[in-house]
Amino acid sequence: MKSLPDDLGLDQERAALARELFAVNLQVHDRTMALVGPTPTPADLTMQQARVLGHVAARPGITGHELGTLLAVSAPTASGLVERLVEKGLIARTDDADDRRVRRLRPTEAGLSVVRDMNSMFGRAIGVVLNRLSVDDLDLLCRGARAMLDALERVQAESEPVAHGGS
Repeated sequence: MKSLPDDLGLDQERAALARELFAVNLQVHDRTMALVGPTPTPADLTMQQARVLGHVAARPGITGHELGTLLAVSAPTASGLVERLVEKGLIARTDDADDRRVRRLRPTEAGLSVVRDMNSMFGRAIGVVLNRLSVDDLDLLCRGARAMLDALERVQAESEPVAHGGS
């Protein structure tokens, strides 16, 4: 995340706050990495592949289509990411029991090991920091994160096509 784009159409107050949020978020990331070091991933695993692996590990049995939707990428892009992870032995494809056209994605043991390593690193960083935050600060962070999630859900709901019934 480099910086806030200028063309978001925000009023001056929101734009200033958004720039501050982006800057602080970048500092949090940089200081976290300085504290615990980079996330341990195999040298040949890209950040996008790590995201895919994380989603598959969190939702075993997810389809490629569902994964593409989560990542907001095209079906061919999602398919390519999955293919590389299958080649690396981190994800396995299985046929759906009810629909032969559907392939389900599941992490392999090697894939789960990579995810556990990444989660362990993140957990250590968060554990150190959480002990330094007051309960009020943690509550504030939770409320901020929920506000962002609520806004994202509203935007997603507004952008989803409306199903039309009838003839």
